[in-house]
Amino acid sequence: MSQAAAHLHWRGAGGLEQVEFFAEGMHCANCARSIRSRVGALPGVQQVDVNLTTARVSVAWDPARARLGTLLDTVEGLGFRAVPLNGAAGSKAQRAERQRMQKRIGLAGLAAMQMSMYTVGLYVGAWSGIDPWIEQLLRVTAMLIAVPVLLYSGAPFLTGAWHDLRRRSLGMDVPVAAALLLAFIASVLNTWRNSGQVYFDSVAMFVFFLLVGRYVEMNVRRSSLDAGEALVRSLPASVTRLRGDGQSERVPLQQLNAGDRLVVPLGAVIPVDCTLESGATLIDESLITGEALPVGRATGARLPGGAINMGAACTVRASTDAHHSTLASMAALIERSQAERPPQAQAADRAAAHFVFWIVLLAIATAAFWYGFDPARAFGATLAVLVVTCPCALSLATPAALAAATTRLARRGMLITRADALERLAAVDTVVLDKTGTLTNARVQLAEVSCLGALQRAEVLALAASLEQQSAHPLAAAFTAATHSRVAVDHLREHTGRGIEGVVDDVTWRIGKANYVAELRPGGAHGTKLPDEDEYVWLGSATGCAAAFALTDTLRTDAAAAIARLRALGLDVRIASGDRRATIARVASELGIAAAEGRMDPQAKLALIHDLQAQGRRVLMVGDGINDGPVLASAHASCAMGGGAALAHAAADLLLMNESLLAVAAAVQTARGATRLVRANLRWALAYNLCAVPLAAAGLVSPWLAALGMSASSLYVVERARRFARAEA
Repeated sequence: MSQAAAHLHWRGAGGLEQVEFFAEGMHCANCARSIRSRVGALPGVQQVDVNLTTARVSVAWDPARARLGTLLDTVEGLGFRAVPLNGAAGSKAQRAERQRMQKRIGLAGLAAMQMSMYTVGLYVGAWSGIDPWIEQLLRVTAMLIAVPVLLYSGAPFLTGAWHDLRRRSLGMDVPVAAALLLAFIASVLNTWRNSGQVYFDSVAMFVFFLLVGRYVEMNVRRSSLDAGEALVRSLPASVTRLRGDGQSERVPLQQLNAGDRLVVPLGAVIPVDCTLESGATLIDESLITGEALPVGRATGARLPGGAINMGAACTVRASTDAHHSTLASMAALIERSQAERPPQAQAADRAAAHFVFWIVLLAIATAAFWYGFDPARAFGATLAVLVVTCPCALSLATPAALAAATTRLARRGMLITRADALERLAAVDTVVLDKTGTLTNARVQLAEVSCLGALQRAEVLALAASLEQQSAHPLAAAFTAATHSRVAVDHLREHTGRGIEGVVDDVTWRIGKANYVAELRPGGAHGTKLPDEDEYVWLGSATGCAAAFALTDTLRTDAAAAIARLRALGLDVRIASGDRRATIARVASELGIAAAEGRMDPQAKLALIHDLQAQGRRVLMVGDGINDGPVLASAHASCAMGGGAALAHAAADLLLMNESLLAVAAAVQTARGATRLVRANLRWALAYNLCAVPLAAAGLVSPWLAALGMSASSLYVVERARRFARAEA
């Protein structure tokens, strides 16, 4: 196909080719199911992911057995238009879809208002008398206006029903199309015979209200994608790459490889994770970390993909390709969430599918009853049943609420990476928090300096800072920040995992673990000992230990407020950390947390979670490190800090991008609110149908009133979701 080159298409792992595109026209679970099953059955296709919320399709296939054109032809043969995913083409396609919907709504709305004048004349004439030729003129005029409404404005419902029937499935469009065609054909026949009732105004009103409901639903669902789509759409379509001869060239982002050198101009987006090769710059990481102010970066610093270069133009070296960067990983996690259907939504889809079947049976039963009792009322009652029972509100009840909750959380910097996360998060009663990187930030500071020899505090700090000044270890910053004094150090050597050695005025000094420092002294013994040696960093020489330093990381500024909010929600809050017990006790005391455990390895944390679960508790685990991966995966619900390890991201249900722990409490509150909203929406949809169906079957509801009631119920569900999305947690 000529479109093939415009789609996001690349070669993935294992020699498979992959493509992503929008499937325009996909609007229900049946549509997604049809694409997944039909494309998945093609020879060579290994994987098909269909995202109903975004209408995005991702396919991986063996290029030796299938062609991209065949895949796209299959999708379009099912009644969907494959449009490009990225860049200007993708945005243009989405704008075009929105504009077509607006035109259809506008035509149906104008036609409904125009026809209301003619049908009012017909109704009044039926009561007070009207000339036959005027009556026929009004009928024909209404018919002519209704034709473009049915064929253009109503096209999505007619084509959707046709494709549903071709796929041998009963989607929501089937009863809608049946109602529209029955009303229009019967009206045309009555117009031709110049007798009986016409329903052209009902056709226009029904189409108008349905389109408005679908348009509002589309806007609500797409608004929930802002955070995830922003991650992807922030990336440039092409980048400036430096060749080996120093000349530059523009290449598509997808052709970028690890090790390539790039030029990032002022104001440009950094396309992938990379290292700053020369100079210094300022970068805006607000999209990635939520940090509001630009931060400085010097030569050799790591720059995250998706950040914006706010300083001078700089040269960087790519650390990954476009598909394996941090930004791509986060986008993939979000895409996974949106592609999955949570149990609540799956149940609603199944209920709606069964409901359509019973609608058809009920309409047949209504027609049979009225033809035997009062044939003149049979058609109107049957049409009203088809219209009033359209399961739009039932189908929208769950996805609208979940989309609203996703939007609300995204504004707080919380991204959902699993579809059923909200449902599980709403049920938690216990929160287990890691300490390092979760309750505390990455900044380490000196908590205590114990001088053990003749040297004074200032002298031992100067020695320690001088030894640590070239180290990349996170603890080194605590010493270098504690004093500006330095002494000359020769023969610096760092022993990974143990400490640093250097020579000052012909004396060998070491800083690090106790046994490492003690090796300098004959016999391996050092002077004064403190309890819990491993909880200190030691400084010493051959003459003995000169000082012991206690280090600590600092609590996040909002940690206490976040714990208070979690408690206010009735949650039991605990700490489980691999850090020292004394440090954990101090942190727990500051935050007022009674249950706190230290010196916990991943197995111990896992055992703790399992013990709590055995007690019937539903646990939310919040962590950030590689060691938190297993426990994040085992908890009832889990949240990883955005700046944490990739393994933690992959195991978690939610990603906290702005590092504010207050968002955790907001997430629980939002999840509970979304669950209540889903239940309330389902109750409303059920109550509406229980009240409206008997009235329609009894012939007490006219088709136009049925259209109004059906659309009002759908809009009510969507409007409640919209208000929930805008509310502050």
